[in-house]
Amino acid sequence: MNSRNALIACLAFIGGFVIMSIELLGGRLLAPWFGSSIYVWGSVISVFMLALALGYYIGGRWSVHNPSLARFGCVFIVGGIILLPLMLSAETVMEAVFEQVSDPRYGSLLAASILFIAPTLTLGIISPYSVRLLVEDSDRAGEVAGRLYFFSTLGSAIGTLATSFYFVLWFEMQTIFISLCLTLVACGCAAFIGHRKWPVTLAPGAVTAALALVILPLLTLPADAAGRVIHKERSLYRTVMVVQDSKRLCMQFSVRREQRNQSCKDRRDARRLVFDYAKLVFAGFLATPEPKSILVVGLGGGTLPVTFRELLPKARIDVVEIDPAVVSVAEQFFDYAISPPGDLHVQDARIFGKRAAKGDIRYDLIVLDAFNGDYIPEHLMTREYLQETQKLLSPGGVLLANTFSISKLYHHESATYASVFGKLINVTTPSSANRVIMAINGPTPSEEAIDNNVARWQKTLEKYGVDMAKVRSQMDDSRDWDQDARVLTDQYSPANLLQN
Repeated sequence: MNSRNALIACLAFIGGFVIMSIELLGGRLLAPWFGSSIYVWGSVISVFMLALALGYYIGGRWSVHNPSLARFGCVFIVGGIILLPLMLSAETVMEAVFEQVSDPRYGSLLAASILFIAPTLTLGIISPYSVRLLVEDSDRAGEVAGRLYFFSTLGSAIGTLATSFYFVLWFEMQTIFISLCLTLVACGCAAFIGHRKWPVTLAPGAVTAALALVILPLLTLPADAAGRVIHKERSLYRTVMVVQDSKRLCMQFSVRREQRNQSCKDRRDARRLVFDYAKLVFAGFLATPEPKSILVVGLGGGTLPVTFRELLPKARIDVVEIDPAVVSVAEQFFDYAISPPGDLHVQDARIFGKRAAKGDIRYDLIVLDAFNGDYIPEHLMTREYLQETQKLLSPGGVLLANTFSISKLYHHESATYASVFGKLINVTTPSSANRVIMAINGPTPSEEAIDNNVARWQKTLEKYGVDMAKVRSQMDDSRDWDQDARVLTDQYSPANLLQN
């Protein structure tokens, strides 16, 4: 392979790398506005497939008219130029679409189309144009095309791994996008060098410079605009921040242009529970006043596990949290620490539940708190998951789930819990959009037993800001949902669509 052909193969490799990197970042870019469910990824994939198909078609037709490395370089430069302003204005585009299109399926499809069709179509021209530049003998066209698509697809695979395994953990998305834009421009310059037939050593050097441009801008991360942010940590799932003011220290997740508090600590009184839903969770103590084993799904800042440990020093307390970044922040800023008996399990709650059931592990109290204000993982809302979780409850054990108190999802979710547990108790407060669903694996305690447990815990929990008498008054077992609402299952779970 001569230096010209090697240059074309390298450029095709980088083109494949950039396309897949943009596609992966596209799903992540849309998630804060439209969720990360299958319909969002369906929109992203569909837009990219359509744009690439058009790019292949246009590239094939264009390649028959005086193909040259100079024109090939223009494709890269135009791709970089188109991508940059779109990415810089992405938030504005998504906000406008979000406000105009209420259905996140069509909202995500429209936003993805506006943002990604033009740059992806342009980059789709690369592969067919590369083949035309490499084909000198029609008898070997198939061999040349196969070799070219090998390099291009290899670039796509490496771009997928590099972006999903490393870039999104280390760098801001906007920084990655800017780096990809500069890379495309540098590749275009490398193609012009090859076209001008300057010294052959310059072309590989230009390609090396293009790859370096992926890395160099990433080394300088933008500073946080808000001075209250004292820590920011990226993960595979979100950006986790710690924000401090004169009264509170809060863990936040990025949601659209806002940041939503996930856990807060009162800096004047670290024991006091800040969020209403955390106080409502103690309704579980009215049915099982002395749980010996507790499972908490969703760590946040560790408020509930830490409080449970102080109240029940001998209880086994297991915590499941999928995001290592959340664990790191909870330990570093919110004084969370694993306190035996019990353990912290960094894995998906569904996987943990299946394995725990096989190990015959049972809990007196289970708290489901995999909730970030906008999104509950859909596979943790289905009848099958609740059936698996019910198997983890000891006889008379209590399940408490922090979830929504408004939206169409209310009816489907209530129907789903009722299909597994029969009777439900909603624990709500007018000041919160959350509710706590309470389900008991057995008969409901008598009114007298509940009142006795109120008296048992009232004084102890006052120091945490929990009024058990008030919690008792906020419990309601009426069936206030649509009795015809469809149950959420692993086969049918458009939960976050219904939420909207």
